[in-house]
Amino acid sequence: MKQRRMGRVAIILGVLAVGAAVWWYGSGTGDTTRKADGAYVTKAVDRGSIRRMVSASGSVRPLVTVEIGSQLSGQIAELKADYNDEVKKGQLLARIDPQTFQTKVTQAKAELSVAKAGVDIQKAAIARTKANLKEAERTYRRQKDLRTQGNVSESALDSAETTVETAKADVMSAEAQLRNAQATVTQRQAALAQAEIDLERTEIRSSINGTVIARQVDLGQTVAASLQAPTLFEIAQDLSEIQVEADVDEADIGSVKPGDRVEFTVDAYDGRTFRGTVEQVRLAPTEQSNVVTYTVVISAKNPGRILLPGMTANVDIVTGEKSDVLRVPNDAFRFRPKDAVSTLTNNNSAVAGRLHLLATTLKMSRDQQAALEAKLKALRSSQPSMSADMDTRDRVVMREKLKAGFEKALKDILTAGQWAQYEAQTAEHANIRHAAVWTLTADGKLQQVAVGLGLSDEDHTELVYGLKAGDKVVIREERAGK
Repeated sequence: MKQRRMGRVAIILGVLAVGAAVWWYGSGTGDTTRKADGAYVTKAVDRGSIRRMVSASGSVRPLVTVEIGSQLSGQIAELKADYNDEVKKGQLLARIDPQTFQTKVTQAKAELSVAKAGVDIQKAAIARTKANLKEAERTYRRQKDLRTQGNVSESALDSAETTVETAKADVMSAEAQLRNAQATVTQRQAALAQAEIDLERTEIRSSINGTVIARQVDLGQTVAASLQAPTLFEIAQDLSEIQVEADVDEADIGSVKPGDRVEFTVDAYDGRTFRGTVEQVRLAPTEQSNVVTYTVVISAKNPGRILLPGMTANVDIVTGEKSDVLRVPNDAFRFRPKDAVSTLTNNNSAVAGRLHLLATTLKMSRDQQAALEAKLKALRSSQPSMSADMDTRDRVVMREKLKAGFEKALKDILTAGQWAQYEAQTAEHANIRHAAVWTLTADGKLQQVAVGLGLSDEDHTELVYGLKAGDKVVIREERAGK
């Protein structure tokens, strides 16, 4: 039963392949073979490794570079670091003449002391006004009692009450002046803190552990920090790890991704290969003389710190690698026999690949197979044939219609599970390229064979389907007399 079913699938796939070929190429018939009129050089399909590389160049850079600058203007009074010095975080690198800033600190301290004395004065004033208020309140109470007895006039009582209100206003005024004095103290404290910060900033210190790779100042030089902080030192963090920023051409950037292995060399160490990993593909393009490149950041170890910042690296990025796969020599794709007529094209090979995928992955019932055969025949009969003189654009449109019609028919027939499997397999094989190569038949004739291709390098291309190991492909023709 299983053999009968597989035979049925093969028959239907044959009908599909023939129908698709007739659909795409209409009445354009031809022979895929020709008799050899000279000697042909062949190479065998073999098994081996394929490694696709993208070559580029770039510069060796420290993993982290920090520019140490100054926020203050002044004269360099001390210089504590030089080129190639190993420095620690917080280590003193240079000192700006601190005299001016020390004077500002002294002045700020004096102004703070004055402000604090003002607070004490206002506290004393509050105590005095409160005492006056208490005295006025006692006088008012006495005058009120005497007025009740008829011994004090009404005007005297009013005068005592006014004195109380005035004393209360004096207390409020003194309290407000105290708050003002306290705010002045806070202001003077901030000014002192700022002066102390400026004094501290006269000491230029390293913010990281690293190596001094650049020094921009000399002893006695005046630093001007009016609009931006001038750079005094450049420190590279841990030169045991470096990065290479390589410029990759836009034609190759599509195959480069983070995690790809990298091999690179530098002119200083001829014959030595260093290894790294792609860390980042930056999206910002660089255009120069109409050439667009993208920066690829590569991280690498730097044993012995022999790789120095600024060295030019010749980079090979491994964008694809496979071992023990079928390989066909690339020369086979450049061979074109004279006057040979072929009915095979890349699109027909694409159909063959899809049908092969259908035969090997989907378990269709007999009813499904019969329904697919009927739908394909109906689709073929409802569409016009493709003539040899048809415009290329019209050919593309017709092929797209065929593809859409075929997949619609297939989706109507398959179960949800089968269709999901078909979509997954189609997506998995989306990167398969379809081409044709020439082989020799037993009687010495050229024959064109459709093949599916995968990964390529300079010499070989991965063979997905179409031939087997040991099959020979023609790479060139040696004509008579040559």
